[in-house]
Amino acid sequence: MSIHSPKGDADVVNKAVMTSSGTTSKTVAEKFGFEFCTSDKEDIFSNDEINTVFICTRHNSHAGYVLDALKSIKNVFVEKPLCLTIEEFENIKSVYSSLHAPHSSLLVGFNRRFSLLAKLLKEKIGEGPMSMIYRVNAGSIPADSWIQDPVIGGGRVIGEVCHFIDFLTYMSESLPQRVFATALPDSQNFHDTLNINLEFENGSIGTVSYFANGSRNLAKEYIEVYRTGTTGIIKDFREVEVFGTGKPYRKKLLSQDKGQKTMIHGFLKAIKEGGNPLIEPAAIFAVTQATFLILESLKRHEALTVDL
Repeated sequence: MSIHSPKGDADVVNKAVMTSSGTTSKTVAEKFGFEFCTSDKEDIFSNDEINTVFICTRHNSHAGYVLDALKSIKNVFVEKPLCLTIEEFENIKSVYSSLHAPHSSLLVGFNRRFSLLAKLLKEKIGEGPMSMIYRVNAGSIPADSWIQDPVIGGGRVIGEVCHFIDFLTYMSESLPQRVFATALPDSQNFHDTLNINLEFENGSIGTVSYFANGSRNLAKEYIEVYRTGTTGIIKDFREVEVFGTGKPYRKKLLSQDKGQKTMIHGFLKAIKEGGNPLIEPAAIFAVTQATFLILESLKRHEALTVDL
């Protein structure tokens, strides 16, 4: 568990790093200037000099470390997904509600909403009910990859699709309310080529098309948003276009920006200065539950309701 502090940020101290290997921990500590490395998580969670923990481990360890951080009243950033099972999800919700302190925060690495192009599109589209399409040319992953392992990686729906549901939640400024999913049949039941239809509390609708069977020559992510005569498009987080009644607005970046750096800087700034969470807990929990409901919807062939 580690992350390198932003350059020039004297308020951030790289205190400790822990990895699955003592040798790796030492290498990371030396490379990024951590004060010490450890193989014992208690050296981190029981250390009063550490107020913030970054969890960047394999998916099956996320829930346990999140719970350790919350119970230690530490700010916690965890890479997606928050957890792998409904039981873990309910436990985290319960602990967060009972132990959450005013100066403690929880953030899941839903970085797409922090992209510059996401901000520009949101400003141009405005507020209110909208219709949205998020197409992901995900590409195939070998069957023996840890990501496909339901116990370790949780599969691609749990491990990655949460990203895209969160983006539509951010764009519509409304929580997902109902979920219906259909998948292309596959012999190994990976469910990694599927359509997900979402209804949001404010009436917005969205579709996430996550396809593992496409060409590698096609860009990975493509987004369309429609609202009251205005249409916005993001192409692989490199370019944005907005069409309305006047001249189209276009902006192209020199390099891809999926929002990771902005998210980390914002998280650290919120810790130092206080204020509202970077992502409201209600959104984190609703997006996570909606992701679990995708798999349940595939089993039951029906629409399911997000109920927090």
